[in-house]
Amino acid sequence: MSYLLEKLHFKNVKELTQSTVGGHDLLQHRQKIQALSEETNQYLKKNVYQNYMQFIETAKEISYLESEMYQLSHLLTEQRSLIVTLLENSLLGDKAPGLRGVEKPETKAKFNTEIAVNLNVNNQEGRKRLTALLEKVEGCASVVESLTRILIHEGDMVELDPSDNCAIGRVRGFLLNDSFMIASWLPNKRGNMRYQYQALYELEGLAVINIRDLGPVKYAFKLMMFPDTRVLQCANSSDKKEWLEAFDLAKHLKTKKEISPTPSAETKDNSYDEAFNHFAAFADDESFTGFPNGTENSQEVAESIPDWVFEVADDMDVYVAQRDFEEAVSLAEKTRDFWDGASPSVVNLHRDLKLKIDSRIRQLSEVLMNELRVSPDKSLQGGPRAASRAVLLLSRLGQASQACDLFLKHRSALLKHNLRQLKTEGATTLYIKRITSLFFPFVADTGREISRVFPKNKVCASAFVVWSRNEVGKFGNNFRKHVFTSGSTLTTVAECVALVRTHSEQLTEIGLDLTFYLENELRGQVERCLRDAREKLMESIKLRALEDKWRPVNFVNKSGIARFADDMSEIGIASIHSWVYDECWVALTSNTINFSKAYLTFLDDALKMPSADSNIFVDEILLDIFQAQLKHVDNSFRSGKYKGEAKFISRNASFLLHTVLAIAQRRVSEVRLHPCPSFAKLRSEFEWLANDSQKITTTIKSPVADQSFI
Repeated sequence: MSYLLEKLHFKNVKELTQSTVGGHDLLQHRQKIQALSEETNQYLKKNVYQNYMQFIETAKEISYLESEMYQLSHLLTEQRSLIVTLLENSLLGDKAPGLRGVEKPETKAKFNTEIAVNLNVNNQEGRKRLTALLEKVEGCASVVESLTRILIHEGDMVELDPSDNCAIGRVRGFLLNDSFMIASWLPNKRGNMRYQYQALYELEGLAVINIRDLGPVKYAFKLMMFPDTRVLQCANSSDKKEWLEAFDLAKHLKTKKEISPTPSAETKDNSYDEAFNHFAAFADDESFTGFPNGTENSQEVAESIPDWVFEVADDMDVYVAQRDFEEAVSLAEKTRDFWDGASPSVVNLHRDLKLKIDSRIRQLSEVLMNELRVSPDKSLQGGPRAASRAVLLLSRLGQASQACDLFLKHRSALLKHNLRQLKTEGATTLYIKRITSLFFPFVADTGREISRVFPKNKVCASAFVVWSRNEVGKFGNNFRKHVFTSGSTLTTVAECVALVRTHSEQLTEIGLDLTFYLENELRGQVERCLRDAREKLMESIKLRALEDKWRPVNFVNKSGIARFADDMSEIGIASIHSWVYDECWVALTSNTINFSKAYLTFLDDALKMPSADSNIFVDEILLDIFQAQLKHVDNSFRSGKYKGEAKFISRNASFLLHTVLAIAQRRVSEVRLHPCPSFAKLRSEFEWLANDSQKITTTIKSPVADQSFI
């Protein structure tokens, strides 16, 4: 038609150009044509305005006529089915006389088709109800045109706003075998028309989600279709149940229709009954008897798959939307087992379906991985339980490596968050006690969780060991920053290191020993602290040696002696009363007393910090300090400056060798479970100083020979 118009237009233009002279005549013709066009437009507008009501009435009449034509077609189809049935059901058990002749192929095909129609009476009823919608719903003619559609369920509902659950308006829902139609109520009823067509959603892309009754929102369910979301509320629980069951039925029917064989080209032009009838494919088969007993039918049945497999993709979408990940993973495992047990021919036949399901499983894995991913905008309020749940589900989906990696990253973020919550106020020892009480149990719990979720998985176990080592390294950096400062004393450092060593032993309960690595992280700083403390003690020994006059100490009264005895008892010397005479005098110099306190305190701190690898380093420091004090005693004894105090000097040497050094040897043996050979060698070297001591019978009481040590 357009070609003829173009040809006619070209002919008119050609004649016009031949009859005109110059461009002026062409311009006049052009203006004339424009004037005629404007006049025609105005005339058409006037006619539209004048006949507007007639147009509306005509449209209504056409709609009514269309509805009547559909109803008439339906009645004719029913009559045809009834006549064929009556002709086939003879009283003599044979065919009716009109059918005893030679049967044409078309007649036999029609006969087999009518058998399928009789098995599908519900489809006819649904079709009749759908055709009746033309009289109720305005604008739904395109929906009813499809011959394969039937109406399954309908009812009134209230649409709610998905954001605030406020009522939007009253709607009418119509569930078809392949789609869902929503119509709104007309404010002004026009004849039999009660509803206005709104939208039609295909069931393939529609997810129906049940909404739990919370607060004012009751008996509701959600429809999700990209990119829209609609919430519909039923009148009561029974209506809601009917709707949900109807949706399940519709999806089930649609699935069965998709897996049924495709009708042949000769039967595509038949009535709508043959279009959605599951037995139409057998209409032209002469061996068809209503049951799949033939060879070809048996092969088709053997290659068919269960109905639930076709619904896996939609069910997984629903489960993910409801955050019911356990059911989604269980369904994925069930589907995987089905495909593994299926024959190659079945897999090839349903390759598209398998790819669709695999895509849904990948989407599920991505959703679970997002549960573990940590970002600045995402909080950690889900806690370790939610993370463990996601990890376990990912492991069941075969994503163990990715799940383990994401789980360890999640644990790192959670540990960092928990450590930040601890305040650094107060003493250093108290803060270190809090972070060690948090860090090592956290690592141990992570190891137990890895063993539970990934049993006998060597890759995940190795990943956990690497993660633990990295976290211990971070912990060591934080520990050094707070402990090894210029204001920290050796006692503070020793207590903090002892706390770390004690708590790190918790990791051995899960088969992980990082003590060596942790001590290696702290060894440099610990040895530096010990060297600094050694230098301070050596300097104090030199200063006290210059001021030492080798005189006994007078504590004035008994209370002073009692305080002195308590101080010595705290460092482990409980028999100090054997060195007391005349109630308030002590047969020791202040230099000897101060050295004993400082040395035994340093010894306790030094034994708390080092490991077995640094014992030699600690022994050298302990030996150097004690040797420096004994050299001071030796020099004083040999100098001749204190000849009158020789026996008093020997008594101090005896106290150092037999009391202080003996306590030091015992404490080292208790910690290391073996004696220190350096101390025995030192004692034998300076034993002669104590052996030259003789009994004093003048002003100094002889001390008791037996000494008791703690």
